Amino acid sequence: MLLGLDLGTTNVKALVTDLAGRQLSEGACPVRLFQMGSGGVEQDIEEIWNATRTAVREAVRSVDGAGIRAVGVSSQGGALQLLDARGQPLGRVISWLDQRGSPFNDALVNELGQEWFAQRLGHCHAGFAIGQLLRLRQQDAALPAAPNRIGFVGDIIVSRMCGRAAQDGTSCSLTLLYNPDRRDYDPELLARLGVTAAQLPALLPAREPAGGLLASFAQEVGLRPGIPVSAAVHDQYTGALATGALQPGTVMVGTGTAWVLLAVGGSRTAPATLDAFVCHHVVEGLWGQILSLVNGGSALAWALELTGHNGKSGAEIDRLLESAPPGSDGLQCRPLLAALVPAGVAPSTKGQLCGMQLSHGAGHVVRAVLEGLAFELKRHIGFLRDAGLPIERLVLGGSAAASRVTPPLLAAVTALPLACAGSRASSTLGAAIIARGLCEPAAPLAKLAEEMAPAASYVEPEAAAASLYQAHYEEYLRSLPLLKPNSR
Repeated sequence: MLLGLDLGTTNVKALVTDLAGRQLSEGACPVRLFQMGSGGVEQDIEEIWNATRTAVREAVRSVDGAGIRAVGVSSQGGALQLLDARGQPLGRVISWLDQRGSPFNDALVNELGQEWFAQRLGHCHAGFAIGQLLRLRQQDAALPAAPNRIGFVGDIIVSRMCGRAAQDGTSCSLTLLYNPDRRDYDPELLARLGVTAAQLPALLPAREPAGGLLASFAQEVGLRPGIPVSAAVHDQYTGALATGALQPGTVMVGTGTAWVLLAVGGSRTAPATLDAFVCHHVVEGLWGQILSLVNGGSALAWALELTGHNGKSGAEIDRLLESAPPGSDGLQCRPLLAALVPAGVAPSTKGQLCGMQLSHGAGHVVRAVLEGLAFELKRHIGFLRDAGLPIERLVLGGSAAASRVTPPLLAAVTALPLACAGSRASSTLGAAIIARGLCEPAAPLAKLAEEMAPAASYVEPEAAAASLYQAHYEEYLRSLPLLKPNSR
């Protein structure tokens, strides 16, 4: 058996599988976000650690923990924790959602230029750890300086499990301290920040164990001491293992609060948008680009609550969507409801429902929001193609993959074949695949993923629907105040 652990932003999840990927038991525990004012968002590393122990105990309770052979760790990226020389926390975790470093990031980008960041870090801006370290240094120069250490949620939890703080390149790339061509921390950037590599967690390939499970933790949660524990791997890339986003031309679409794309290529390309993250894949020889649509499940949740359908089951929501025809009888939604505006759109752009009439009902509203999100997906796929990525198919993860309405709608709008992942627990299953890779170092990771991921279902774009939606998409683009093409 294998244990996959996912250290999410608001939940820690654990999953036990057998070597074939069959899911045997699971556990979960929520963690809080603390809103600090002035854009600050923090978490408590002790709460995350306690949630980890709770989730693992819950997952192991119904199986024989002595039979679990390895632990794979998937994690949120970029959440920073200062530590003293003994590894004890100095304050709370600074979440990747925290905006207090933004003025420092902007100043550094103005000094060095976007191209400097794009070439060295695979992202066009400073962000995450960069601005926070500059902010902390201004607050107290001793805080980010040696002998203090700099950790992130994933590697700290790994260190508490096996005694060694470690993350892989995909996780490190979201800190924006990582140079994906060098496969190492960027030395010039660290020098500018007044930080040394010795203060940071070890960088290990996803296939190399960070260490053996400590006896104290093993006894507490019912596992066998000494089994290998992976370095922290970014959750989008563990999700790619579980959904089969393992060939060039594939785009994984995660349908969470914000819809997030992971585009797979055979070589490094320039960031498709100013906000894209470029990094090598966990599968050797592949590269990935992560793009966020900014909007997504949050927009659908808003529409369901607005129409009095929040809390409905997936089947009930499908029936609601089916009550309106493709095109929503002329009702069009610009689903830009988040505070941030997605790539390529004028900064002041707001969400919009256009063409509302008395004949429109709740189904029209919800379907129009979903169609608007599908148009945003198609627009972002255009960015990827413009960056030189050949886009051939979509892989859909999350709850939307279980819908009977959403997959064919997305296939029709994008005119791309679509695979619906067979598992909703993609990050934890991907972490379990990483765990198996620790046990079988000679086996290609893509082969292990193929063996462990459940069979997907497939949807081809329907020609008539694709033609109808192409006309609606062109109308949608005309409604957007778009930036010039070279503004990405």
